Amino acid sequence: MFAWMLGAGSSQSAGLPTAWDIIWDLKRRYYCSEEHQEVSSNDLQNAAVREKIESYLMSRGFPASSDPTAYSQSFKLIFSTDLERQSRYLQAKLSEKASSLTLGHRVFGGLLSTGAIKVVFTTNFDTVVERAVAEVTGKSLAAFHLEGSYAAKQALNNDAFPIYCKLHGDFRYTSIKNLTEDLKTQNAEMGDCLVTACNRFGMIVAGYSGRDESVMQLLHRVLDGPNPFPHGLYWTTLKGRPPLPAVTALLEAAHAKGVRAELIEIETFDSLMSRICKQFEDRPKELIEKIDRTDSQAISIPRKGRGNGDPILRLNALPLLELPETCLELSFAAPKDWDDIHAAEKLARNQTIATKGSSILAWGSEQALRQAFGKDLTSLSPYSLNDRLQDYANNLQLKGFIERAIGLSLIRGKPLLMRDWRGGSVLILDRQHPNPDLTRAISQCVGCSLHGRIAGMVSAISPEHPEPKEVWWAEAIRFDVDEIDGRFWLVLKPDVWIWPKHARQQATSFLDERLGSRFNNRGDALLTAWINFLLPGSGRAADHVLKPFEDQDGPGSPKIIVNARTAFSRRMVA
Repeated sequence: MFAWMLGAGSSQSAGLPTAWDIIWDLKRRYYCSEEHQEVSSNDLQNAAVREKIESYLMSRGFPASSDPTAYSQSFKLIFSTDLERQSRYLQAKLSEKASSLTLGHRVFGGLLSTGAIKVVFTTNFDTVVERAVAEVTGKSLAAFHLEGSYAAKQALNNDAFPIYCKLHGDFRYTSIKNLTEDLKTQNAEMGDCLVTACNRFGMIVAGYSGRDESVMQLLHRVLDGPNPFPHGLYWTTLKGRPPLPAVTALLEAAHAKGVRAELIEIETFDSLMSRICKQFEDRPKELIEKIDRTDSQAISIPRKGRGNGDPILRLNALPLLELPETCLELSFAAPKDWDDIHAAEKLARNQTIATKGSSILAWGSEQALRQAFGKDLTSLSPYSLNDRLQDYANNLQLKGFIERAIGLSLIRGKPLLMRDWRGGSVLILDRQHPNPDLTRAISQCVGCSLHGRIAGMVSAISPEHPEPKEVWWAEAIRFDVDEIDGRFWLVLKPDVWIWPKHARQQATSFLDERLGSRFNNRGDALLTAWINFLLPGSGRAADHVLKPFEDQDGPGSPKIIVNARTAFSRRMVA
């Protein structure tokens, strides 16, 4: 049984602003008011505009955007003690008209209403959770906030579930505790309720960065209790986004207390809730229909046979004729999290591949795996992947596992780097080690250089990225392993990679200009050039055997067979 902690990230998919968005909106409004300038929200995408506003405001006593107190200090400097004006501002920014519920919110509301989720704490001011419960069940959910905080702990003691607590208050009332002074003296009753809940239940954290010192102190206080997080502490973060030091410190402190504490990488809040929902077998049909918002029924549309007319439509997927059927299951003296897995893979220098599900699965030689994981690795045993492959849609940890094996096979001997990206993987031309002979066909297709710096652009400063960096680009190709109609495919999409990755939004105009003409003949030629580069020799329709580890066999050495001819479709002729 788990309590939940929700942050702004859980509401972002509903179209509501994050704390970072609000900081910059406040700064923009203040600058426009004081300097009588016209700066739109869209103008803030321009790094030069943000730098100009930042410099001006810092001269007026505002903290830098990288300052962890920027949120609370911005409110204090602009609104002072005028809570009514502050409330009106937040009410406009968090208006229900400006947001729309997504699948993740409806699932969350449904699980709350059925009792699968009993206790929720949030640092958000919005009404997304209340609306989700109302939309899915037609019932109302009353939030405990600072004006009635004494009742929250009483409700918990009486098992009056569901319990929904707004730690920072509600913009519809007066005590919006979003200023540092208030946060440092978090309402004692509400804090006691959180600590008590976390000594009864485990906790799942979603969409929360861990920036509020007062909230993190409460979570540390749980560890001093008699039964801290009895079912574990699971802190979710978006893939590729490292946690703040405060979060890492909390997880390490929890480990030291014997608590199972894990950092879980997710794609989105929606995907997290969708997967959790699927774990409940006895879901009421009426509730599922409300969550999905669509009625579904099985249909069968008979095929009329193969098309035989022109034109031929070429697709960007290569058939995967064979996937690995076995791997190794690893056992350890102590539990391992994703950070441990990534650290081991880095130490092994591409000689191991691992994933984490109900257990840790891996490929690599026994020697490489033992060197990577150290003495904590107690045993290795063969493991069959057949059942999981047959239920691929519900075993998505296999996706990254297999993609890494394919990627390591494809980059060998080529000027390529591999990264995770947007729920798939990407191969990037290495600008540090170019090889014009191998990449000439790709260069001819794009008509210019394959990598370079975006002139005049530096990455925006944020709490996660406090240092500005030059922005670079390189030609790349995204790839995904997808199951379509019972067959596996390697789906390819040429693209452009941006360094640093968080500057991609700034580079929208550059990407639009570079990618805007890659259709039809040009797109076809570029796809062919990439396939010939990745799978050289033996003709266009040849089978290629991919093995990430040379001179190895057995369950620790995956083998993939891919055909170099893309899928295609022909028009049906009556």
